[in-house]
Amino acid sequence: MEGGLGVPLFIQIAETIKRRILEAEYPVGSFIPAAWELEKEFKASNITIRKALNRLVQEGYLVPKRGLGTQVAQRQDERVEISLTGDFRSWIHTASGRKHRMGVKILEQDIVVCPHRIRNILGLPENEKIWRMKRIRTIKGRPISYFVNFASPELAIKIRTDDILQRSFIEAFQESCGIKLSKMRQRVQAIIADIDLSRALEVDFGAPLFFVETTYFAQDRPVEVTDMYFRADRYVYIAMQSF
Repeated sequence: MEGGLGVPLFIQIAETIKRRILEAEYPVGSFIPAAWELEKEFKASNITIRKALNRLVQEGYLVPKRGLGTQVAQRQDERVEISLTGDFRSWIHTASGRKHRMGVKILEQDIVVCPHRIRNILGLPENEKIWRMKRIRTIKGRPISYFVNFASPELAIKIRTDDILQRSFIEAFQESCGIKLSKMRQRVQAIIADIDLSRALEVDFGAPLFFVETTYFAQDRPVEVTDMYFRADRYVYIAMQSF
């Protein structure tokens, strides 16, 4: 049995149990219902239930206890909080992952024909070339976000790879290029992972993602665009506003 997105039933069940754990419907240290009870509740076969539970064991949410059942594991909540705020420095601090000591892996740097959407944002002519960098952010070696940066080749060539690995891209971009960013514009959208994104982020096809398109301006002129794809199971968005 599959859902509207073609998602296998065992994944639907695993994600449902995971939510119950995160919402403390199944508290840490407690035992989840027996397999036969889950079979009855979800109208699923024993094999399907076992696949769902094995998935959660591998992800660290459950621990099988021989002769007792399946126990909810004690695990640290590694979801990252991203602040939606007018404070530019606050955004850089949260998005760069300093608090959580994220790793960075650069997948690609290249000069390509500028995509239509990016060309419109930056006000570039047709067939203009653009510098593009793809990178992954990780926690404990596992990918949690996928970034694609776009900038003019003349500016981006000044950026050193070592700088990007040690601090936020925007900080390295400003210092290396001698640019003072004045503002940013963001567009947030809920999307699902396609084949490329599911491979990069190590999630299932159709998994929910946050997509954030961020345009950075210098003296009211757009100079850089960053596409950010965040795993919805690893990020929480918090909006802040002063009154």
